[in-house]
Order: sequence, then structure tokens, then C-alpha cells
Amino acid sequence: MCTRYSFTMAQVYIDYVIQFLTAAFPFAPEFQNFFMSVQGAMAVRNMRESKSSEMRKMNWFHAFAQGLVTSYAGGLFAPMWMGRPTPMLSNDLCFGFCMIAFVLVNYTPFDMGYKLMKLLPFKMLTVMGAQLFRMMGIVTFVNIAYDAFKDSPSKYYPTPIFGPILNGTILGNMGFFFWKGFHGHLDSAGMPFPFQNGFFVSTVYHFVSHDKGPIGEYLRMILLKLPFVEADNIVIYTICFLSLFMQLNGILQMPEFVGPSFNPFHLVVPNKPKKVVQKSTIKAAETATTVSTKKQSKKKKKA
Repeated sequence: MCTRYSFTMAQVYIDYVIQFLTAAFPFAPEFQNFFMSVQGAMAVRNMRESKSSEMRKMNWFHAFAQGLVTSYAGGLFAPMWMGRPTPMLSNDLCFGFCMIAFVLVNYTPFDMGYKLMKLLPFKMLTVMGAQLFRMMGIVTFVNIAYDAFKDSPSKYYPTPIFGPILNGTILGNMGFFFWKGFHGHLDSAGMPFPFQNGFFVSTVYHFVSHDKGPIGEYLRMILLKLPFVEADNIVIYTICFLSLFMQLNGILQMPEFVGPSFNPFHLVVPNKPKKVVQKSTIKAAETATTVSTKKQSKKKKKA
């Protein structure tokens, strides 16, 4: 009896986890949009706190717009590639929660909202909600591109490959392009992590869910060998796996854990970090050169 009860409770917990990872729980859109908005507002507030006095003088509308774009740049700009309207205009949750998050982070009495969101439990909730938002966004954008191109694949493969994968990958990088610029985002020793993550998640989801060719058939055959995976729930479990992957990445990249440098893909393909010469080092070298030049000129004059 006890064993049966334990099994039942374990099944209940597993169902709860699956509902969370697939955003199938009550008020899931509100949960995702709220914490995605909070993450954007906190990123701008932290930047203003850590940067120069000029950044601290950023007016309220500039800060609000910056937080909005930081949170929803993918939803704002990625649909343009498919000629579709942005969800920002058709979904009041995005703008609504951006306003709520902005007030919470910047204009609460005694700055309690900002201080509260800096606590570890709320930081983890923020990361979990934002990562779930990103995961569901990738699924949506891959599906959009597949539905648009599925009737016109190339003559070399029965399923369109690159369109759906790139549409999901670009979604997660629009914010970085807007924030850092094209060269600023890509100026690293290899592919930036958001590209790696988006490409991996979009590829696995697309091939398992849509591919009618040998690659998709092979991946589904491997997944069906797992004891809890069946043909009718294979897509759900794929989303669960990818969503859990993104959740763990987001949490481990927090400064309280491994840090932003954590990258699970480097465990497979080690990354050779780019040698960066700090500006202070360059200035010191230039100063030393100038001083030595002056000394030499003085010696020549004395001579």
C-alpha cells in the first residue's frame, strides 16, 4: 500500500514538472511574461547602478524602452523575417507586464521591489520564467516557419530544414543584436552561447517534431526506446527535455552558481578563449613608450 502511494505521489510530481516545462499550467502566459519583463527591467537597473554617472542619469522613458526591448526584442523583430505581425501588438501581456515590472523595479517605496528581486529565490524565479518564455518562443517560431515552408521543401530532402531552425535561432539573438550591435554580439572566439543554445534547441525540436526524412526517423527511434516515451507523447517529452536543458543552463549561469561563463557545449567542444588586451594595459604601454621617448630626447639635447 505504501509503495503504491509513493508511486502515485511520484507520478503526480512528474506531471507537475511536465506541466511546468511545457507551460501547460494555469496562468502560464502571465507567469512567463511577468518574469521576462522583470528580467529586462532588472538588467537595465543593474546596468544603471554599475555604470558611469551618465548612465545613471538615463531618463525614465529611456530606461522603460530599454527594458522593453531587452525583454522582447525577439518578439519585436524576429517576426519580420516571416512577414508576420509582432506579438507585441497583438498581446497586451507584454506591454502590460513591462509597465508593472518597470514600476516594481524602479518606483516602489524604499526601493523594496528592486531589493526583493535581488534576493536569490526571486532571482531564480525570474530566470525560470524567462527561460520558459524563451523555450516556448523557440517552439512557436520553429512551428511558424515549418507551417510556412512544409509544402515546398527542396528536392534534396523531404522536409525544409534551415528555415525553421534559423527562425528559432534568430529569435533568441535579436536582443543581443539590438543591445550590442552586430559586431559587438559576434566579436568573440567562436559562436556566442545564445546562438549555440538556439541552434541546438531548434534543431532537435524541429527534427523530432516535423522531419519526415531519415534524420527525424532515427531520432524518434532512439527516443522510443526510452521506457516512458511513446509515439503519441514523443513531442511532449522532447519539449520537456529541451526546456529542462534551458532551465538548468539559466540557473547555472547565475553568478550565485557557476556564473555567466558556464557553457555545456564546451564540455563537448572545448572553447579556446580569445585573448583580450585590456585598455589599461595598452595605456600603460603607451605611457611607458612616451616617457622613454622623452628621456631619449633630453639626453640628445644635453649631448
